[in-house]
Amino acid sequence: MRSHPIAAATAAALLCAVLTSCSAEGEESGGEPRAGAVADPNTEADESGAPPEETPEETTPFGTPVGWASEPLERDGQEYPGVTGGTGGETVTASDTEELAGHLASEEPLTVEISGRIDLDGAMEVGSDKTLVGVGEGAELTGGTLVVDGSSDVVLTNLLVETDGTAVSVRGDAHHVWVDGSTFVGDGGDEPLVSVTDGADRVTLSWNHFSDAVSAVAVGGDEEEPGALRVTVHHNHFDGTESRHPGARFAEHVHVFNNYFSANAEYGVRSADDSNVLVEGNYFDGTRVSVATAEERPGNVVTRDNLLVDSEQPELRGEVPDPPYAYELDDTAHVPDVVTAEAGVN
Repeated sequence: MRSHPIAAATAAALLCAVLTSCSAEGEESGGEPRAGAVADPNTEADESGAPPEETPEETTPFGTPVGWASEPLERDGQEYPGVTGGTGGETVTASDTEELAGHLASEEPLTVEISGRIDLDGAMEVGSDKTLVGVGEGAELTGGTLVVDGSSDVVLTNLLVETDGTAVSVRGDAHHVWVDGSTFVGDGGDEPLVSVTDGADRVTLSWNHFSDAVSAVAVGGDEEEPGALRVTVHHNHFDGTESRHPGARFAEHVHVFNNYFSANAEYGVRSADDSNVLVEGNYFDGTRVSVATAEERPGNVVTRDNLLVDSEQPELRGEVPDPPYAYELDDTAHVPDVVTAEAGVN
């Protein structure tokens, strides 16, 4: 099973087959220290027996996300090194709506642990420098949406969210957001379970389980300005959701790798409105069209090393650059086993 992101920073490495397990630079993959995260190079074992170097401030207690959420950003004269969430702040517990809203709205960095079932009562804002984590049996969010609007440095992990609309909305130029190891269950409606829109940037969605919805992940909206919407989507299970895994519009760069698509009635990934989408190492099983481009306003899409079972071939267009960050691919043939074993809440 996938180790709890707070309790274990170094889960057993996932070994990859040589045929498809290559990094962006084409090197052999060696596996990850924690599912969905890369280890800090300063924490390698020292044969002399000396203690490892202290973990840098830019690293979360459970590692560093793979993908765009870890990439630095300079904005308005300020440097943002990558997502760390509530690292360095206190750890608090929320057991009801009022308590949770108060913690998430506070100005200081916090790790907020959810205890029991909490009704979000509509839209609940998540402020900057926050880690929100579900802990223990019965930790669940219902009745609304977690809204990351203009905030930065946010980690949402190990959450079970049941919703009749959108579970997580990242928008308003928000940046450095990591949604990891969570389960999103809809009511069969067509609103996306997770949306990344309105100039949001540096976002990673990893090791999540999506079910019971027409739309899983929407990246970009009707009126997006160019130069944002850099999103990584990896090791997620899109379980019977029909479309948008993700659907990208006006996106600068979307990287979709090592996801498991199963029984997706409409399509897997879609690129529209000049988006740049790279799709690699994914397993499509019973997905009507694995990868599609919009007919009237298409985007660019490049695919490689995907495996298709009872799924139509992709529609390709244009060129898409490789991402600037390091990553490792699991053997595509093993993706269903790897992802179903570890995606979603513990």
